[in-house]
Amino acid sequence: MSNLRPRLCLLEKGSSGYGFHLHGEKGKTGQFIRLVESDTPASAAGLRAGDRLMFVNGESVEGESHQQVVARIRATTGALELIVADAETADLLEKHNLQCRKEFVTEGIPLPGGDSDSDRGDAQSNGTPSECTPAGRENGDASSERLERLSLSSSTKEERSGPRPRLCQLKKGSSGYGFNLHSEKNKPGQFIRAVDEDSPAQRAGLKPHDKICQVNGMSVIGLQHSDVVAAIKAGGDETRLLVVDAETEEFFKRCNVLPTEDHVTGNTHTHTHTYTNTPNN
Repeated sequence: MSNLRPRLCLLEKGSSGYGFHLHGEKGKTGQFIRLVESDTPASAAGLRAGDRLMFVNGESVEGESHQQVVARIRATTGALELIVADAETADLLEKHNLQCRKEFVTEGIPLPGGDSDSDRGDAQSNGTPSECTPAGRENGDASSERLERLSLSSSTKEERSGPRPRLCQLKKGSSGYGFNLHSEKNKPGQFIRAVDEDSPAQRAGLKPHDKICQVNGMSVIGLQHSDVVAAIKAGGDETRLLVVDAETEEFFKRCNVLPTEDHVTGNTHTHTHTYTNTPNN
């Protein structure tokens, strides 16, 4: 069991907001705390610059876009509950290919084979491998809303040549979608076990052994089998599945990036967001 662990931060919104700045980092997946203002709910809760956001109000946000995370925070009623990991803890999770779980806050991070924190010396650097290096251009914009100031900047980048996830649009037939979902031993995630001949799944391009990353735009990485099934059923007679084959999954792991629908066309986005309020005049 590791001594490192994610932290739970509870924030009550103050007169000037929460007092932290959220942003995405180039070449790294996830949303990060860029700045924590002094004497704010964020600083009082123990939030630190550089922390990576793992959960918002009990929901994993590791695979979500900046806009999705912002929407979750804005929808908060009462105290805002954030689970975050500092750089060292996030690196440990990535090194052992572990998905952050809420119980790690109190129980610590279980390491395979009884490893301890001391073997972190052979962990890969945070640098992005050369074949994963994105190229793009920077764009910036700013907007203001009543009672809230938003500091936004965005960049669009294209991944160099490499495998991409696939977006499969399925419409339920008389016999359902025509695929079987299952878990694989010693491998996290939900996989396609079989695809029926001449079924909606086959026509949509779904293949055996594909791993499901998103259902209807929502990340399902780290979710249990029953949760993924429920997400598919929630779509009614249609569902949209973002999947990766084994080669694509390995490529994105090397890049330290979680696949999203943006990667289907090669476009990704990073943003910054400031959680402060504009004082009343």
